[in-house]
This record gives sequence, C-alpha cells and structure tokens, in this order.
Amino acid sequence: MASLVDRKKESKNNFLVNIGILIDPLENSQIKEWAFIVKDSLQKELSGLFPQFTWELSILERHDFPKALPKDPLTLLEFGSDIKIENNYDFLLILTSLPLKARFSQGINAVPSSMLETAIISLSKIFECDKEGIKKISAINLIKHVLGHLWGLDHNESSVMKPRKSWCNEQTLDWNSEEKNQIEDFLNDVADPRVEETDGTKSTFLFYLRVLIKEGPSLLRDIIFFRSWRMFLNLGRFTAATAVSIIFLFLSAEAWEMGAAIQSRWLDYILLLVIIASTLSLYFGQNLHGIGQSDKMKEQAVRSRIILIGTLFVGMVSFWLNLLFISFIIINFLPEKVIAGWAGLGNSDLPVFHFSKLMATFGILASSVGGNLEEEQDIKAVLIYTEET
Repeated sequence: MASLVDRKKESKNNFLVNIGILIDPLENSQIKEWAFIVKDSLQKELSGLFPQFTWELSILERHDFPKALPKDPLTLLEFGSDIKIENNYDFLLILTSLPLKARFSQGINAVPSSMLETAIISLSKIFECDKEGIKKISAINLIKHVLGHLWGLDHNESSVMKPRKSWCNEQTLDWNSEEKNQIEDFLNDVADPRVEETDGTKSTFLFYLRVLIKEGPSLLRDIIFFRSWRMFLNLGRFTAATAVSIIFLFLSAEAWEMGAAIQSRWLDYILLLVIIASTLSLYFGQNLHGIGQSDKMKEQAVRSRIILIGTLFVGMVSFWLNLLFISFIIINFLPEKVIAGWAGLGNSDLPVFHFSKLMATFGILASSVGGNLEEEQDIKAVLIYTEET
C-alpha cells in the first residue's frame, strides 16, 4: 500500500484530502447504514465541487468509543481529535444517532471544532424528518455546514452556512462562489504533505519551528478568526473574579501608591510578563496541554497546541484592552484630587493612562486566578467549540 505522502503527491496538481467518519460499532444498524450513505454522497459531491483535489473518505469503527449518556460533544471532540492524529486524517466527522448534550444552546445537532479539525454530528433529529429523501438531503446539508466551519467559513444567510434550528429541508444547499474560493485556498494548505512526512528531525524545537514557518499565516488566521477576542465573555467566574478585584483596587490607596512608584516603561515589561504568565497559568492549570496529544511529533498535534495557546494569549490581550478602556473611563469620573492624594502626587497632574494600564494589568493577574476557578469542561468548551448548531 502506498504511503500517505506518496498518495498526497500522486499528481502534481491534485492533492489528497482525507476525511475520516467515525462511528461506535455498538450503535444500531441504522447509523452504520447512514455512515455509508454519507460517505458515498459526500465523496461524490465534493469531487464534483472541488475536482482539483482527490477526496478520500473512510469509515472507522472504534470499540473504545465513549459510552456516557447523554453524548457530551466535548468528550467526543477530544476523543476524535486523538483518532484523527493517530490515523493521519485531515478532518474527522463523528456520527451518532443519539442526542447531544447542549452547553450554550437549548438543543443542538452538531458541534464543529476548527481548532481540532473535528466535528461531532447527531442524526437523531434528521431521522425524525418526514421522508427518506428529505433525511438524506438534510444530513448532507448539515454536514456541509459543519465542514464549512472546519474549513474556516463563518455564517452566511445566503448559503448552506446559514444557521438553522431545523435541518429538515427538501432543498439541496450549497456554498456560494466566494465561499468555494475560500475553501479552495484553505484546502490547498491542508492537502500539502505534513511536516513529519517530509522532515525526519527529532528535535522538538526544530519541529515546532518548521511548523511555524510552514503554517504561520494559516495559524494566525485561525487564531484571529476563532473570535479569541471575545471568548472570555462566556466565562462567568473569570469575569466575576476580575470585576471584584478591580473594584477593590480602585478603593485601595496602596494600589495608587504602587502605581505612582512604578515607571511607565517598567509597567510595560510587567504587563508582558503578566499576560504570558496568565496564559500559561490557564493552559496548564486547566489541563489544556492534554488536548491534541500524540506519541510522535505530528503537525496536526502541534497546530492544535499553537492555536490553543495563541487563542488564549490573544484573548488575554483583548481582555486587557477592554479593562484598559473601562479603567480609563472610571478614573476620569473619580475625583482627581482624592486619587492624586492617595498616590502621593500632591498637586501634580494625574497620569490617567498610566494608572489605567496599572489597573488593567492587575485585573488580568486576578483573572488568571478566576479562570482556574472555572470548571475545566466549561473553559475547554469555550475554547474548543466553533459553535453549537
């Protein structure tokens, strides 16, 4: 059998894209039958839409499939990510006939994770559609919506990327021409041979460096477009710990005295250290380093880790900017003479921006503690889920 790298280079302009379809062998026969329906229909459709790629879809059964009910998308996404890396799939779809546990919505059909390049799809509501023909069309529409998210697309009211409460629909939905171009650009990067297939280096540092050189722009795109700048709005304990800490800081004369004693340039160094320390505190404190693990150095595992750390870091920077803005507004509303007295500045002008930076920096430091008070599963879901659809 030809190796994966040989198959990916099978023709100069026709790279291979691997999609795995994972099912539980203990599920009923209906889901096994539908796995083959999905495989054949999807392979035919994708080959027609994107003939510049060779599409290889395969069905995989795993007896160690998580058995807990209701089906937790987070558990399945982590499980599927490991399977994807182990089998060198580019993407993995997990099919189940059972309902999924919702975290942020009332009821869900699927949860894609562009970070893990994996998605869990429940066909339980699709099976309730009126006609067999509608079931097939609806299932493919739902899976195309999920794949769109895995391939970097956002919601669009005029295509298959439109969010829907019900996917029972007689009409075949598709991506528009602009989305197809975006998908093509995305898949051109994905279809290239992985770093481990072309580089035999055993140095972890050099391997990470090779991935950064090869995938730098796409990694940055995934981090920015993953909406990392607003992810912490879903973390109640995180924001509550930050809010309480800042209130006490504003009412504490010691904080103002410390701010007056710290030079602005030193505060910048402290800020950088605080953001890095807070990012690493959440990353290791919430066991996020266990996501995308692999016994061997693999590009997919490295990508997931870089995106995860990058998302946390950008999220922290964004959160600091919000705190800076809020602090600036609050300080301007406080009596300047009182604050200047607390800071020991006498009749000197109050450096509002300097103190805003100080309060925002202390707030970030407090938020890292609050983030580690969050339930591990909740913070993982906020980071890993692209959406609940």
